[in-house]
Amino acid sequence: MSIETPTASVELPSVVSTAPSSPPPTRRTSTSIRSVTTTEGPRLTEEEIEKKPWKYIGYKGYSEFIASDNDFYIVRKFASLNTRIALALQDQIAVLEADLNELDAQYSQMDAEDLHNGSFRDDREDRTELVEKIATKVAKYNEFILQQIEFKKYPQPFRQDLKSLRNWHHNHDNVAIATDEQAYLTHTQDLISVIPKEKTPLRRLLERSRKFRILPLWMQKTGPELPIYDKDVITYTSDKRIDRFITVVVVGIGSVMLIAPMWILQAMPNSRYKLAVITTFIVAFLGMVSYTTIAKPFETLAATAA
Repeated sequence: MSIETPTASVELPSVVSTAPSSPPPTRRTSTSIRSVTTTEGPRLTEEEIEKKPWKYIGYKGYSEFIASDNDFYIVRKFASLNTRIALALQDQIAVLEADLNELDAQYSQMDAEDLHNGSFRDDREDRTELVEKIATKVAKYNEFILQQIEFKKYPQPFRQDLKSLRNWHHNHDNVAIATDEQAYLTHTQDLISVIPKEKTPLRRLLERSRKFRILPLWMQKTGPELPIYDKDVITYTSDKRIDRFITVVVVGIGSVMLIAPMWILQAMPNSRYKLAVITTFIVAFLGMVSYTTIAKPFETLAATAA
């Protein structure tokens, strides 16, 4: 059984919403479990929802939208803040290190008490406590640095995925989520894709086209159920079908580039022309492999040489 992974894209219709003049009040009501009753009110229409998306959609709808496709799981990495925290931890350890060096020097003086500086068991209490404090700080520092090493591996989101998130806000007149709280999407260089999906440069280029994205050929008919306010603006496509299409295109172009030179060369008597044809097709094939696959540069060169 094959499972097709849907990919969502969000388009831009015109929507008019009414934003609250001030943040809606938040009340905390303490109720016992016995006194809670659930009653279903009248079903809201799409027009009513779009008038007050901050009330009827909010973070519940936004979270459901992001969770519907891994491509939309985009957050800030706070690179500057993380660097500052690392430097702060480093400095705190440096201060403790200086304190330990001072104690070592003090207990090694000729006029100091004859203390066994080569034993942890018989060490002075103040130095033992300081070493334990350093151990705690260093462990925290090491853990943080290792986290940052892994964190740095996450790539920036693709332009189209980020555009889809912004389109979602636009479709709800930018008021479904508070303005300050959706501003994280403006920090383009500080965003990461939590669950990155590798795409070839060719696919990224094709997906910039709205016509390509909404082709019926890869429309996903069995995607996640959409709420009424998003049914007309969100479409789900099959990654598997798009990848198959890209594969067919690559195989077709590659076959032509491998077969065509043989027919051209056999019709050319001049060696220089033959050399020019071979060089042209090698460069073209190298460019095609680089652009249509996610291979690394040395892998691309190896494929071309083969």
